[in-house]
Amino acid sequence: MKTTVKSAVIALVALFTLTTGFTATAGEVVTGAELISVGKLNNQPVFQLNLHNKVNGKYAVVVKDQFGEVLYQEVLTGVNISRNFQLNTEELNGVDVRFEIVDLKGTSASTVFNVKNNMRIITETEIIKG
Repeated sequence: MKTTVKSAVIALVALFTLTTGFTATAGEVVTGAELISVGKLNNQPVFQLNLHNKVNGKYAVVVKDQFGEVLYQEVLTGVNISRNFQLNTEELNGVDVRFEIVDLKGTSASTVFNVKNNMRIITETEIIKG
């Protein structure tokens, strides 16, 4: 009976996976500024900000949400500066993030990186003969 039931049953599996993806786009560029995704730590995205300046510079880094609320800010000084930032997607709850880098020592040029939060629901159906 069990064999008949097992062979007669078609298993449908619906897998709902909530996936969060981030992409970064740049606005007006501070020379040598880049923001790259370097992976995940504890299932949270990590970004690396690199400032490829050849002379000693001073930069303001401000991280804001899409509503303009400041999440983090810091003044960086030095040559070839690199910082990692981990975003807590649970606290952000689907909100986009903006990285603003302002040259405080030179031309006051700024770079803006917008990190867009893309949410997708993936549904898979699988039929298993058994």
